[in-house]
Amino acid sequence: MSKAKGYELLPKAVPSRQRSSFYKQIITDFLGSGQRSVVIVGTDRKPVTLVQGLRKALEADAVKGVSVVQRSQEIFLTKD
Repeated sequence: MSKAKGYELLPKAVPSRQRSSFYKQIITDFLGSGQRSVVIVGTDRKPVTLVQGLRKALEADAVKGVSVVQRSQEIFLTKD
């Protein structure tokens, strides 16, 4: 292709979509911890993003007996 137009078109396959295992790892670590309730700290995610990601991961993996709870700006995982 010619650069005379101010752009170039190059053939390249679209990479496959990569899903984050960040939320699944948090849930796995919680289940393995033996704790009944934990607060999640030290992430760079906003609280609302963290809540949504954790809830979707719980739903996608059909994890029963675990809840995501938000109190103010703190996010908790609890076992029912």
